[in-house]
Amino acid sequence: MSAKKQNNPLFGLKLEVLLTELSEHYTWPGLSEALCIDRFNFHTGMKSTCKFLRNNQWAREKVEMFYLYEFKAYPYPEPKILAKQPRDHNLPEDAVSGEPAVVTDALIDRVDIACKHRVYEKKAVVTSEPAYDPSDPWGINKK
Repeated sequence: MSAKKQNNPLFGLKLEVLLTELSEHYTWPGLSEALCIDRFNFHTGMKSTCKFLRNNQWAREKVEMFYLYEFKAYPYPEPKILAKQPRDHNLPEDAVSGEPAVVTDALIDRVDIACKHRVYEKKAVVTSEPAYDPSDPWGINKK
């Protein structure tokens, strides 16, 4: 097993298992408050919540960072490492998990600050629509 896999507590951990552990400890409204993700207030099922997190990278990474550094209570790394995806974080060999943190205003601020170190790639943006031609409204006669 490579060092990357050995030192990463998220390696091989399914999103559903991660969410189950978090929801059993914090409840869904508690997660909504701690992570500032309204989707957890209207929890309609594990499958739909996992789908939401898979489709929204920012939300998934926020949940994974919360799991690592608040629920498992591993020590926070430096900002350079926080800028990577949580699944790419390698913990020191001597890192030991602790007790889950209690949700407070300070915890909410700490999670938000940690997530702001992550920079997301921007997707290609449509520059502009072609000019409207009233004689060819459906664009069929383009040259």
